[in-house]
Amino acid sequence: MTYEIMKPEEWKECIELAARAFGNYDFFSVYFPKRQKRLRFLSNMLRVEFTVNKDLVHFLTAKENGKIVAVALLRDPRYQMPSVKEYLRAGFWRNLVIGGWKNVTAWFDMDQKAGVPCQELKGDVWYLHLLAVDISHEGMGVGSRMLRECLIPYVKKHGGKAFSLYTNSEINRKFYTKNGFKEFHAQEFSYNGKSFGSWSYIMDMTDSRVKLQTDLH
Repeated sequence: MTYEIMKPEEWKECIELAARAFGNYDFFSVYFPKRQKRLRFLSNMLRVEFTVNKDLVHFLTAKENGKIVAVALLRDPRYQMPSVKEYLRAGFWRNLVIGGWKNVTAWFDMDQKAGVPCQELKGDVWYLHLLAVDISHEGMGVGSRMLRECLIPYVKKHGGKAFSLYTNSEINRKFYTKNGFKEFHAQEFSYNGKSFGSWSYIMDMTDSRVKLQTDLH
């Protein structure tokens, strides 16, 4: 695989890839149980995230034979979250129409609370805002390779002392633990009678076993 900075003309393809990848994720399905509506919400939500963060986060892709098979967004320690006005201007209001006010505001509140443990970390801590693997390549080691060969080296190369993230998926808990992250916080959320966990992870980038080389182009 090869790793590159995402090009603006690749945004649409990357947004669609990520929307498909998160389509069955509890983080979204609990709040938006109807699949078609959920996919529409995801597509618009991701488009908004890309737009408001275009100059604030690091957009990376993994390619196999020239085809994008995974996408990642990284926040560095200088990151400042865009304002509500910027989100609305970028089209977040459409999410309220697609998903319904109650569902969207409940999801947004949960998302903000789930991210607090990582946001409270001090120092040169980077944050994995998004990692999505194309559904056609799930279970093929693409996510692990992108972490080991691109994202972790990228963070270390840019001076990161730690790398954090959170997930709401039991499968992802095993994935990140396998790839060297340590769980440091756990909490639970519920909506419409359904409960799910949220777990925060961190990796010490000063560990000498974390490799620096990367093939990012």
